[in-house]
Amino acid sequence: MDEPRAPGGPPVPWNPSPPPAPWTGDVPPPPPPSRGELLWKRLTRTPHGTAALGVGATAVLLTPFSGWSPWPWLAGVAVLVLLALLRVDRLLGRWVWPLGGLVVVAGLMLSTTPWAWVLAASIGVLVAGVLRLPRWRLAAVGAVLCVVSGGAYAFVSAQDAQEAAEAQARTQQESKGLQGVPAPARLLPVLLNRLAYGDRPEAPGAVCDNLLAEAARTAFTASVRAPDCVAAVQTVTAGITDRNSYADAEAPTQEQGDGLVVDACELTWDDGVAGPQLGVLTVGREPTGQSYVVTGFAPCGAPPAG
Repeated sequence: MDEPRAPGGPPVPWNPSPPPAPWTGDVPPPPPPSRGELLWKRLTRTPHGTAALGVGATAVLLTPFSGWSPWPWLAGVAVLVLLALLRVDRLLGRWVWPLGGLVVVAGLMLSTTPWAWVLAASIGVLVAGVLRLPRWRLAAVGAVLCVVSGGAYAFVSAQDAQEAAEAQARTQQESKGLQGVPAPARLLPVLLNRLAYGDRPEAPGAVCDNLLAEAARTAFTASVRAPDCVAAVQTVTAGITDRNSYADAEAPTQEQGDGLVVDACELTWDDGVAGPQLGVLTVGREPTGQSYVVTGFAPCGAPPAG
């Protein structure tokens, strides 16, 4: 049979293509599984393998909630080493690894909160559901659990952080009771002695943080036109001519409540002037009431601070 000829041309012969040859061989075998697939099947089909996977996943999920603490993991390694040294690992066989993992999980649970456990379990459910997609029900359950447990974990963590901040504030407040001096009359000689040796590394802190309340510290710094209290202490120290006698100064005092007002603008010494006049000091109890500090400071020529 000839195909229609082209206009004005000869007929074109028709050569049909031969049909494909029928398949006579066997179906090709599937490719061999990879080492990872073989390992996964081996782990998931044995009790000790399944236990190791579950314990390992739990440990990995709990680690971020413990602040990435390495101690539970080191404890697990220590248990494995101890079992090997005692040759108990031969009795346990392949269960030795899940046992070491349980030690890690126990340590992580001690350093986390119950809501962290719930959130870690919810993440595990979500991951398992994602692996089973397109079957979405388990993934949906995991997502809902993550939202609920995540919100609860965030709320509990915020409460814990607030309680920790309050405890720290109480500790700082209580530590102020260790500052100052036990009696108001002892404050002036202690202050002058520390100013006399203000060039020592620990001296400025012993004055600024230990003897001066915040308001007095600010006024004292401004009285010598220093950038900060440490520099103010060093400025006063530089003007002292006799360190040994400076702390022996006497000054007029006036009782005020259970404290004193010390006119340190009228400092006097037995053997001449040992250093600069300081200012008018108001001595009172620090916030905890356990000791006395300078609660008010006024430069010479100004009324005393209340």
